[in-house]
Amino acid sequence: MRMSRSIADRMRYRLHGVLGVVLLHTAGRHELRVRRRCGVWRYGELTGHALVMPRARQRMFQWRLRRCARRATVADLAELLDYGWRERLVAGWLIACGSRGELRPRIAQDMSDPRPHGYLYPYCVALACLGTERDARILSDYLIMSLASAEEDERHCQPEAMGALLYLDGSLGTHYAEAILVAGGPWVRWPGASSVSLEEQRRDAASLVAFARGADPGVRARLARSGSTSFAGDLPASRSAGTAAID
Repeated sequence: MRMSRSIADRMRYRLHGVLGVVLLHTAGRHELRVRRRCGVWRYGELTGHALVMPRARQRMFQWRLRRCARRATVADLAELLDYGWRERLVAGWLIACGSRGELRPRIAQDMSDPRPHGYLYPYCVALACLGTERDARILSDYLIMSLASAEEDERHCQPEAMGALLYLDGSLGTHYAEAILVAGGPWVRWPGASSVSLEEQRRDAASLVAFARGADPGVRARLARSGSTSFAGDLPASRSAGTAAID
């Protein structure tokens, strides 16, 4: 007995719908596994609180983070960079803590885009930790490109990139920042330059590198000396809205 065309069409439609749901479910489970392997939820305190933890607790946090950074696969890290801002933040820190130079081409590609698809801030600490002249050039090229843009885009990270570049220049004995900071140069012409302390940005970059390498970033002691009780987090959103309080 032949099945009518309308019934056959309905059955094919339902089958395609079921397959679509299965594929979506499979993709969701895959993303969940990637997030779990890379500790996206476990390392939520990278929004700033981890930098001001009591030192004993901070050392354990750093040990676990660095272990995860060594174990994460290149494929997982690259995929994590395509997810949301939280995943990109964790991926940036894992690249930094594990010195995962395999992701350098991806970072350079994203930072060369004048209209990036995600926040670039996590890349600054990653490049500062990778610590080569090639990384300094990536930061320099990014700053020359982004400082020339008249558009305001919160996904960009000019102050943090400049801090990372100044840190690398000091570590490597290079002078990439000089061409950007010269009188009448890209930094001076950038509208946001007047509100940025270059020394504070360099110092913050050094603290983040120390933290990524398992050392005391010194943030807690610095805040205690200044009488402050909070530290602006390192997420783009928290720079304008949130803080992490000292325990």
